[in-house]
Amino acid sequence: MTPPKMSAKAVEISKRSQSEGGGPLRSAAPSSWNEELERAHQLLDGGQSRLAEERLRRLIQASGDESLQAQARCLLSLALEMQGRYREALEAVRIYEVPSKRAALTPETNIAVRVRIGLAYNQLGDHPKAIALLQATLREIGEDGSAYQLGLTYSALARVYRSINENSISHDYAERALAHLRRTGDWRGLAETYLGIAVTDTLEGNYEMALENFQHALDLIGDRPALFTLGKIYANMAGAYWFLKRPQDGIRCLEKAIGYYERTEHKANAALGYNNLGINLILLGDWKRAQEALERALELALSTDRHTAQVPMILDSLGELATLRGDHRQAQDYLERAVRLATEHGNKWYIGQARRTLGRLYLAMGQARRAIEEGRIALALAESISDRQAIRDAHLLLAEAHLDCGHLDECNNYLQTVSETTSNSAAELANIGEAQRIYGILALAQADHALAAHHFGRSVSIFEMLGDRYRSALAHYWLGRTYANSHPERAIEHLSLAAKTFRELGARPLIERSEEALRGLGQPISESKPEPSALAQILTLRLTEAVASRELLLRELAAIIHQEANSRFVVLLEQDRDDKERYHLGAAQSNRKDLPNLVVAEWNSLGREARERWMQEHDVSLFTLRPTHAPQVLLLVSPAITDALPNGLALYPLLRVVELGLDVCALRERTQTGFSSNLAASPTDQSLMPGFIHSSPAMMRLIEEVHKIRSSDVTVLITGESGTGKELVARAIHQLSSRRTKVFIPFNCTAVPKELAEAYLFGYRRGAFTGAIADSPGVIRTAAGGTLFLDEVGDLPLDVQPKLLRFLQEGEIQPLGDQRPTKIDVRIIAATNTDLERLVAEGRFREDLYYRLNVIRLCVPPLRERRSEIPAIVTYYLNHYSSRFGRRDIQITPQAMDLLMVYDWPGNVRQLCNEIQRIVARAEDGTIITPDHLSPEVRRKAIPLQTANPTISAPTPGMTLADALTTLEKRMIVDALRRHRGNISRTARELGLTRRGLYLKMERYGLDVERIAAHDA
Repeated sequence: MTPPKMSAKAVEISKRSQSEGGGPLRSAAPSSWNEELERAHQLLDGGQSRLAEERLRRLIQASGDESLQAQARCLLSLALEMQGRYREALEAVRIYEVPSKRAALTPETNIAVRVRIGLAYNQLGDHPKAIALLQATLREIGEDGSAYQLGLTYSALARVYRSINENSISHDYAERALAHLRRTGDWRGLAETYLGIAVTDTLEGNYEMALENFQHALDLIGDRPALFTLGKIYANMAGAYWFLKRPQDGIRCLEKAIGYYERTEHKANAALGYNNLGINLILLGDWKRAQEALERALELALSTDRHTAQVPMILDSLGELATLRGDHRQAQDYLERAVRLATEHGNKWYIGQARRTLGRLYLAMGQARRAIEEGRIALALAESISDRQAIRDAHLLLAEAHLDCGHLDECNNYLQTVSETTSNSAAELANIGEAQRIYGILALAQADHALAAHHFGRSVSIFEMLGDRYRSALAHYWLGRTYANSHPERAIEHLSLAAKTFRELGARPLIERSEEALRGLGQPISESKPEPSALAQILTLRLTEAVASRELLLRELAAIIHQEANSRFVVLLEQDRDDKERYHLGAAQSNRKDLPNLVVAEWNSLGREARERWMQEHDVSLFTLRPTHAPQVLLLVSPAITDALPNGLALYPLLRVVELGLDVCALRERTQTGFSSNLAASPTDQSLMPGFIHSSPAMMRLIEEVHKIRSSDVTVLITGESGTGKELVARAIHQLSSRRTKVFIPFNCTAVPKELAEAYLFGYRRGAFTGAIADSPGVIRTAAGGTLFLDEVGDLPLDVQPKLLRFLQEGEIQPLGDQRPTKIDVRIIAATNTDLERLVAEGRFREDLYYRLNVIRLCVPPLRERRSEIPAIVTYYLNHYSSRFGRRDIQITPQAMDLLMVYDWPGNVRQLCNEIQRIVARAEDGTIITPDHLSPEVRRKAIPLQTANPTISAPTPGMTLADALTTLEKRMIVDALRRHRGNISRTARELGLTRRGLYLKMERYGLDVERIAAHDA
């Protein structure tokens, strides 16, 4: 994990604290405590929990404010929890269990400490007490409580119920938490809640949905340095990919997670990442790397705590790998240790997992009865925790064990149970593939070779699609065994492929069995073939069961035709989305690995007539699949076939089944990508300030101030950042005043050259200066009787400021070239986004003018301080620009809204308005706005890792705090320089330094900016 990106100021404060002997922060002003708390939170984000603990303990000693102390204790409890010190985590906040100790706390802090106490009890395993405390907190808050309080409490309840496997309840509370946290724009809370929902989805088997929620958690974090959370997300994300049998994606996630975790103090998390990496590498067949990863996982786990729950899990993975290799004695040692340690720890899931793997070992050793014993224990454990995946795995183990014992009916019963509880979802394909293999062995035992061949064929298709080399080779082995008597040439093909794969993997027992089967192919050939009607039923069932995914369905069709027609190649072509005349490979079966790609390239290079000649020359037949709701698919078969396969089986009924299957896949995909978005209507129509959207406390206070001055004509100074809507506030003041029937004139003091500012403001007579060919009244006289809005008044030239002051004092102006002053009745409203007090101190703005303007001062809060208004603003501008550009039915997903809520909006409402305008202008009718539609700066991605094996890791034992901070500061500077490609100004701005300060630090650490930038390039 990348170290936390503390600001340079935070690093300096840490150094200063240590130079004072590590004692309390004696001289910090109370206003800096919140900054100190935020810095501690950033350390926790980065996984530096021990540094955060040290800082927080000093802060608790130094602060006299009870609420700030309580907030620090909450963070201290979190830091201790991250270190696995759960009892101490409770002790850090336990004093607040007594109501009198919470009496002096602010309402928000009161709820925060109670939630933290509940979570601490949850970590200690006292789930009933945790639930009781949190439910009591929820009752005290009531439904009228703040969004922060409700979001925090609902999120905690979701976490507790997830701990006791009440996933549906957990999911419900998490959704409630999201509804409230969205109103706060709290990116940490939103990201953690989406992470929790994704974990719940994974536990419930909703792996695709889990991946969507993991990704959204990553999007919410963006480029913020929440590196510990990023590690958690990627590690859990890899688990979802593993259940989906997408090991390559899982490996990429795990490498990212490990890269984060290895750079933190939390080695147990890195051990978990290495274990999952090993599991994925086993699936891919890279057993050497898998062994290295698992040994590294065990080393890390034992270095943190020999009795941690992770040790049996890693031993189980090592035992599985040893079983596949045929190292049965070593496998048994690993797995018996895993069972013993898991039993000592009391985790039923780990016990059941180790028992199932031990049962598979006994099967490999030929001890089927012992496998049945282990399978029954594992099944009971799985049922006790209601783990559907574990229950299916136990049933499959028992089915194969009973089959080895000759108990065919018991085997069939267990397989039937698996079939009834397994859906055709992509997540359960591995279970389907294993069940098909065992069904095939059962059919062989019943002497039904045709049925066995189709079960094994389906198992081959599934595991090849999943990329599981071992199980794919195992299915090829059994398919070869099935063809040994009837089709020896096919048997040789499958057995040779199986033997080659087993040799590459190093699976010794199966190498011997495959080679022995190849040597035994000299037996007499049986010509028995199934009836076409029975074969048609088997193939139709095989295709029907393959609708779990479009890819699997096409693979099955190719495999069936190749198998039954003994084809040279079968190629399925899918149309490109962007170019309907070009095609890409959908699925293929061929005697040569490179032939399908050559066919695709040749097809795309030819015109329509040339394609017909090419098919005649190469003996190819063409069939077109035209599903109703999915793109068409071309089927090319060589040697050419007509409307029937060589065995007399009609082809078109099979193609019709595939067309219907493609429709099912397409409709399922559309359903899964649906959304719901119920955004509140814009409150502008009921607004107390015309044209102004408001609902936050900060804006309500501003509106109250505006209404207080609606009957007076006093001068108003509006301050606020650029884009906050200062002109809208000025217009609202004008509309509520007695001058609302008169003119409102806005004038931007930076929009005209400085030398012409006086002429534009006060007017001039003809001939007053060169180019003055006619009289000009000026904007002040133009606004007579109404309101003049002076925007960016801080940029008004110094030589013009006295004249404006005189106008404010006397109510009269003297245009250039005029001999007498003129009385003008105009109300002045000024606005600025600069610090006028600083300009006065620097002599760049007149003090007397400042006091004249600053009669009534209104401050417009930035958008990041009133995030609850963002949904209403978005809805308003969606409707506004949809009407303007003639668009209809444009909606936004909650995930896109989440990103808008957590973005800091440096350009405020103006930037948000432009964002919505850009999206709507480029949209079509019925567009659903997703995160992909947002601009890159809003949809900022998580910070990338620079290297897979980082050179700077967590503080090592014996390293002083000063050394750790020096290492951290150097790393921050290097990372920032790389991000900004060596740009000193941008780097200094990000780190909170001056350019000179940055140069001094670079010189101290011997950093060469050109070398750093070149390395990044």
